[in-house]
Amino acid sequence: MIAVGAAVLFAVLAVAEAGSTRKPYSSAQNQKGQTPYDILRKAKQEPQSAKTRENAEIGPIVAKARLRPTPIPRGQAIGYFARQQQGTTLVKPPELRDVPADAPPDPVYFALEIDDRKVHGIVYRSTHRTKKAKLRLDTDGDGLLSNEREYIGTWLSIFRLSRVYEFGPVSIKHTGNGSRASRFYIGCNDGKWIILYATHYREGQVKLDGRPYKIALVDCNYNGRYNDVLAPPVKSSREPECDSIAIDLNGNSKFDFDRPGASELMPLSRLVKVNESYYQLDIADDGQLVEFRRAKPAFGTLDLGDESVNIRLWSDAGHQQLFSSKGKWRLPAGKYSAVELKLTETDSTGNRWLFDTEKARGGAGAGELGAFEVRPDETTIFKIGPPFQAKTSMEKHGRDARIAFYLEGQAGELYVPGAKKNGKDIPKPQFQLVSATGQTVHSGQFEFT
Repeated sequence: MIAVGAAVLFAVLAVAEAGSTRKPYSSAQNQKGQTPYDILRKAKQEPQSAKTRENAEIGPIVAKARLRPTPIPRGQAIGYFARQQQGTTLVKPPELRDVPADAPPDPVYFALEIDDRKVHGIVYRSTHRTKKAKLRLDTDGDGLLSNEREYIGTWLSIFRLSRVYEFGPVSIKHTGNGSRASRFYIGCNDGKWIILYATHYREGQVKLDGRPYKIALVDCNYNGRYNDVLAPPVKSSREPECDSIAIDLNGNSKFDFDRPGASELMPLSRLVKVNESYYQLDIADDGQLVEFRRAKPAFGTLDLGDESVNIRLWSDAGHQQLFSSKGKWRLPAGKYSAVELKLTETDSTGNRWLFDTEKARGGAGAGELGAFEVRPDETTIFKIGPPFQAKTSMEKHGRDARIAFYLEGQAGELYVPGAKKNGKDIPKPQFQLVSATGQTVHSGQFEFT
């Protein structure tokens, strides 16, 4: 069991009191009773482009851009959404029939999702006297690693708190999309995490309404295509599970990037908003040609109740950064996912509390706001915020365990417990792990990661 700091519990009780007279949760797009997986599977199976065309008047081509392949320098923001991270396992997958001869008894395994198939891999430190870090991928799916190319890891000494090796660039051929192969780097962090990095993106220029814009596309899911469009819900605010687009809106010849969804780098959507104009993008599979068509979307309304809200939405109909003290907006009709929400509440004594979902597990922490639809001339309604419920979770990573604590709002949205009271941070919550006999086996303080 976990004992939570008194300051946080006081915050929950105070704000719950302020919101206790509200009506029960109601939504025009109520999805309760469905697991996140059910919602995700349903959304992914529905055709996206057809919906967008139904909800917008699409005009003729007004501009074209030809994009060229461009290397991604290490650490450049353009590759942010292509940086995928997943855990490893010590359990050998049944699909693998052998391991390299110089592998130790306890290598780590992983599986990449490429072209709707799993590509299994292994990382280990060789038993030969050189003790080199090595990686192999079962690219042909025959279950044999011994006949695959061997990649030698390079130690990245810039990371001081963990030992990171980089392999590649590795190359994986695709099936059925006409592209020869995808190339990317694979990093391994302390043997616990696998991280994918893109090696190239496509860059060019387009002229819209007489003004030139630098644009870029990134194949973020490594399937050899550059036109995979966002389909809410998203996996997280770091992994939208689609390709990405960047547009140099301020004309400074670079792609500004602050945090997920902010600035000029964003998940690829079928409609994009440039200044006050909307365009539909038609993108060739290989990303070489992008056609812009003027679009006039139909509009609906999103209503979050009488709330003071700052919210960031990703959508197939164009991304939105919204603020309102009344929680109501007119938006292009389409499918949406909230990736960041800041909620301000006032308790019965006049104290102002700021709650934030930004670090609450990305898209998985958005609750019903993680996947909803705004329909033409209709209003989509959600009740959010207090009264809150305290939620905890635990995830195992090898020998380690990660314990998390959140505040759950009425729409299932998760806020980090580090609220601000009248502009000041409240103390971080404490926790205790208590055995069945009542003995405290571990205690500590939550950190906001």
